[in-house]
Amino acid sequence: MRPADAHYGVLAARAVINSINTRLKPSEIAYILDHSQARLLLVDHEYVHLVKGTAIPYIVCNDTGRAGDPYEAFLESGRLFAAGRGWQGLEAEPDENAPCTLCYTYGPCLCSSCIR
Repeated sequence: MRPADAHYGVLAARAVINSINTRLKPSEIAYILDHSQARLLLVDHEYVHLVKGTAIPYIVCNDTGRAGDPYEAFLESGRLFAAGRGWQGLEAEPDENAPCTLCYTYGPCLCSSCIR
């Protein structure tokens, strides 16, 4: 997955990006997804096992860059939705304090399911 696509696309949609450390345990990732109230996941094919079983819809990137890749289809649907307006057709977020990135620390989390 190209991080710039995901990062700038999320910002353009006025959503919040939450990059997750792939070295965390699935239970820690599940906690982050729940706590962050994630509504959509963009997942590289190598890390699908970390989000299996989640109720959150996810789009898998197979790193092909070609038609038929679910991530490429997702990007194309965004282009069609934008009707060719591109970046110029987007409204800028007027609030400079609006959230755009959510970060969690790399240590063990403090949720009850992770503390043993």
